[in-house]
Parts: sequence; C-alpha cells; structure tokens
Amino acid sequence: MDIRLIAVELDGTLFDTQKKLPEENKRACEAAIRAGVQVVIATGRPFHGIPEEARKLRGLKYAICTNGASLYDLEREACLYEDPMPRDETLAMVEGLMKMPVICDVFYDGHAYIDSSRLQLIERMNTDEPFKVYFRSCREEVPDVMALMRKYSKGPEKVTVNFIAKADGTPFYRQEAVEWCAQFPDLVMVSGGVGNVELTRASATKGAALLKLAEILGIRPEQTMAIGDSGNDFDMLQRAGYSVGMANAEPEILKIVDDVTKSNNENGVACAIQKIIHN
Repeated sequence: MDIRLIAVELDGTLFDTQKKLPEENKRACEAAIRAGVQVVIATGRPFHGIPEEARKLRGLKYAICTNGASLYDLEREACLYEDPMPRDETLAMVEGLMKMPVICDVFYDGHAYIDSSRLQLIERMNTDEPFKVYFRSCREEVPDVMALMRKYSKGPEKVTVNFIAKADGTPFYRQEAVEWCAQFPDLVMVSGGVGNVELTRASATKGAALLKLAEILGIRPEQTMAIGDSGNDFDMLQRAGYSVGMANAEPEILKIVDDVTKSNNENGVACAIQKIIHN
C-alpha cells in the first residue's frame, strides 16, 4: 500500500485517556516521517491549543485544526488555508446560545475564546477531569464574546458548545442547543462526544483540509490515510484513501472504516502505522 500522508486525530486517538502521548505512538509517527511519509495532526483544537508534546514530534510539519476550518504550517506558524463560518449567521446563532446555560466558545486565528460569564460552568461540564484541565489550558477569557465577534469582519473558524451535567450525568440543555443550531443551514454540526457539539461552515471538514494538504504536497487522494475515533473524524475517514478506526471509536465510525486498530490506551495509532510501514 503506497501511503504518503497520514492524518491522525489527537484526543481519543493519538493521546490516551489521560491526554498524554504514549511513547510507542510517538516513535511510530517519527518512524513514518523518517520513511518519507508526511504525518499531520487533525484536531478540533485551535492552532494555539495543540499540546507541546504533539508539536515536538520530530519532522512534523503540518496541522489540520478546528475540525478542518484551518490548515497550518507548524514550522512557520503560518495558516495555509482557512474556511471560516459565515459571519452574520454565526453571530445570530451564538447570540441564541448565550441565552442558554451552556458553554459557548468561538475560535479565531488559532485561538479559542470563552465568555467570562461561563467560567464557573467548567467544573460542571459533562466530561472527565483530564478534558476539563485541557479545556482550561487553551481557552482565553474575554468579558463579552459577542462584542469580540462583532469586531471581526469574518466569522470564526469554529464554535463549540459544551454542556454541563445533570444529577444523573446526562448533558443539560443539549437537545435545546442542538435544535437551535440546526436552524442555520450553512453550518454543519458534529459531536466530539456526548458532552459537546462543534459547528463549522458546512464545507470546512477535516476531510476537505486533508485533501487540500495532499494537493499542496502533490499527493494523490488514494495515497492518504486517516486514523480517528469520533463524529468529527467521520468526513476525514470517508475521504481518505485508507481509513482506520480506534477500538474505542464511536459505533458509527467503526461501520465505515477500512480497518480497526487497538484502543488509544493500547497504542492503537502505533499498531496502525506499523502495519502500513511494514507492508
């Protein structure tokens, strides 16, 4: 199999459940790069939210960020491609979300911003503690998210909505938020897990960014590979020449991939890459 470009999701895929990069996954990625294969991070995180341990993979040159709404050259810290959300439609959507008891963040130019009024909700988020730690580390507080958005002549790269948990652990106000966001036809909504939804322009996907990078590098679509685990990887896995789902992936992902590797706590990325490199 002639694979020249491998896109790897971070959370739930390259990283284990503690949000750490296992040494075996690190070695496998670097071995692939030494063998002449481009390895690219494909994440919902903003550019400035990519952890240092991922950035420091030797030979890593590119990152697909904010679910494909932006593509970055890591060495130059330059945005190569951007597909932001429509400004006015997104303003209207966020204005409605800010009336709900949810955490709504907006992403611009590689940064993620949170309204200061929502900080107290982070501890009640419908997710585990490692995610809360990550979340706090890469959000920049602003006094008024709506005022920030109005200063920009363009829409954000992405909007995320995180939910707080009810007493039984289920997400609070998820259905109401999803129904509200579904009214905006130019936006697409995916889920990074039951605790949140993520919105981008309909044309901005990890799959679109992966093929854009392949075009830039002169790599054919059939020479691309993608590894992922959740709904925001669906399009990327469908468009890649060869797709691999994690054992811990959502059921809908396991139905569409070409192969399934071990879980993110069992160095599944390393297993998938080694299988390709050795063949």
